[in-house]
Amino acid sequence: MLPLTIKTFTDTGCFAHLIGCRATGKALLVDPKLGKRASYLKTASDFGLRIVAVLDTHTHADHLSDSLAFLDAGVELDMSAATNCRRAHRGLHDGDELRIGELRFRALEVPGHTPDSIALAGHGLVVTGDTLLAGGLARADFRGSSPSTLFESVKAKLLTLPDETVVLPGHGYRDVLFTTIGHEKRTNPDLQHESGHHFGRALGAVEGAGNTPDVELMLQLNAAAQPQLPSTPMTVAACCAPGTSTALGPRPLERSCEEVARLREAIVADRCWIDVRDPHEYRESHIPGALSYPLSELGFHLEELRRAKPVLLQCRSGVRSMTAAKTLQYLGVLDEPINLAGGILRWQELKLPIEA
Repeated sequence: MLPLTIKTFTDTGCFAHLIGCRATGKALLVDPKLGKRASYLKTASDFGLRIVAVLDTHTHADHLSDSLAFLDAGVELDMSAATNCRRAHRGLHDGDELRIGELRFRALEVPGHTPDSIALAGHGLVVTGDTLLAGGLARADFRGSSPSTLFESVKAKLLTLPDETVVLPGHGYRDVLFTTIGHEKRTNPDLQHESGHHFGRALGAVEGAGNTPDVELMLQLNAAAQPQLPSTPMTVAACCAPGTSTALGPRPLERSCEEVARLREAIVADRCWIDVRDPHEYRESHIPGALSYPLSELGFHLEELRRAKPVLLQCRSGVRSMTAAKTLQYLGVLDEPINLAGGILRWQELKLPIEA
């Protein structure tokens, strides 16, 4: 069993990650977004976790951080020692250790997207914030950005991690939830340049060009000690990753519950049935024969999935299982995954077999 629990939250391309210690129930919340706190707290409770620390991987330009509310509740805030954020925080230097229960993570300074960008590595994963993304590197046209520095710091600090390291990025605009260091080494087009200088020339980014008035306001609020935050979350049209329209190839196959039910015996004999919902959902009820592989933790089971027979993926309604199918296709783990359209909700509507 993994020593840690992982849950990734997605919202308009922004990712937040809950990383919990199974032994102690203590958890770290990475890059919380304003307006999502109720979801974070409920999920932590569902997993039997208590959030004891929050990490902002950098000063965000595209969304408001919710770190202030957690600070007010007595939760520690961790950020890079290089940040200009005026909120009370522990400043992490390169190589510093961050402890969450029995978990141990190492801070890595990865400047370039912003001067205060950091990553966190340990236990077979790395949280990369807005530096290394699935299929690209982050934008580098904000004030203080440097494409060459971003390229070189990612190469030196992240690509030296083991190939099987699971990458939890800060953004995902192509329905890919996670990636691995090895896959990005081999396939990420931004990392194929000869040097940071060549990457910078190819990117053609102009420092400060991305600092629109909305971005400036977002940076100001996220750096302030006690900002007057809006009652509803603000959004910035510009995302923090270039090349977000890149195609991922053919859409995974979908099959209706009616069709799968008719062919169930043949499908179960021919395919591994995987339920990607959260563990507590699986415990409450699941389709007979389905194995529990939570979506956010699939990255730790890639070799098992590569060796498995063809896979049918299922969740509550078909959304998370489609994300799983696209992510595993992107990583080259599954060639022809099938997604169960409608998920267990539709299965129950049809009064098909369920185990409680």
